[in-house]
Amino acid sequence: MSLKKISEQSGVAISTVSHVLNGTAKISDDVRQRVLQIAKDIGYLDSRIKRAQTPTLRKIALFVDSDRLRQTDVNFVSWTILETLRKECEQKGVEIEPILIDEIKDDYSKISERLTKTKCDGILVYFDENQKLLNEVINTALPCILLAGQEPGMHIGSVGIGDRNGARLGVEHLIELGHRDIGIVSWPGRYTIRQRLDGFKEAINEHLELGLSTTDIQLDSFQPDIAEKGMTKWLEQNPDLNQVTAFFCLADNVAIGVLNALQKKGIQVPEDVSILGFDDVFAGQMMKPALSTVHAPLHHIARCALEELELLTRRTSKNAPARRVELGCRLIERQSCKAV
Repeated sequence: MSLKKISEQSGVAISTVSHVLNGTAKISDDVRQRVLQIAKDIGYLDSRIKRAQTPTLRKIALFVDSDRLRQTDVNFVSWTILETLRKECEQKGVEIEPILIDEIKDDYSKISERLTKTKCDGILVYFDENQKLLNEVINTALPCILLAGQEPGMHIGSVGIGDRNGARLGVEHLIELGHRDIGIVSWPGRYTIRQRLDGFKEAINEHLELGLSTTDIQLDSFQPDIAEKGMTKWLEQNPDLNQVTAFFCLADNVAIGVLNALQKKGIQVPEDVSILGFDDVFAGQMMKPALSTVHAPLHHIARCALEELELLTRRTSKNAPARRVELGCRLIERQSCKAV
């Protein structure tokens, strides 16, 4: 990845390549675009950017609830994000100082004192939208990012999934398959889950001319066993499925519970009813039928959060507005959905 290689491939002098990359002379648009495209294609621009970015993070504090650290099927989303964070920090030489939220919940006021002792360069708060905790973190004046969550007041930067957009993708997919009676299965969740529900409603409202009908099913939890019990109760009260032809579950864990409940009642998926999940957890891929789902880019969240934290440490202004970074989702078609 050298100037010489770019020169050879673009057919211009090395000095011309240098002028284009440094903006030190007026070069024709045709030559400029050709040189930049080749520099991009061979990875020169990316490597140059990385070389120019002096690492500012050496140690970060990670606020996380101990329950999120357990590697279980139910905890797949959290484990995937946190394990990716561990690997990214290891690769970058960044030390993680874990602070268990459940151990400090009785006295958040000690956060500043503890962080002063640990001498961290920045803070990541994982999956927690407790405003009292976030306020204390903000008061430390250290760069901080909310990881895989969102604070409605936008006082703190955050990196997460485009939940609203992902839900819209799911609705559009079911509509394309011909479904007009759609059940939305959710639970009393965090702010991000409420955004998924908002995205669902928005997409439905944009297609009212199709005569869409929706059934709202709210379960007690996202855990598969509890979701299965709740769905079983609903099925006993609605043996005709309330005419629903597709269930859109706002998490794969919920979809797994719903699928189990349907199958135990002798209802075939997708022959009798389709099921669409959200997250794309491994357990969903292993179901029979394999779960169609909205894929959440879990492996990219931690990497992006570290980049945002690096940017914060370089800012000279203390009054810059908090940034919300949302990563796009995509639809994964497997065997649990079919056209009607």
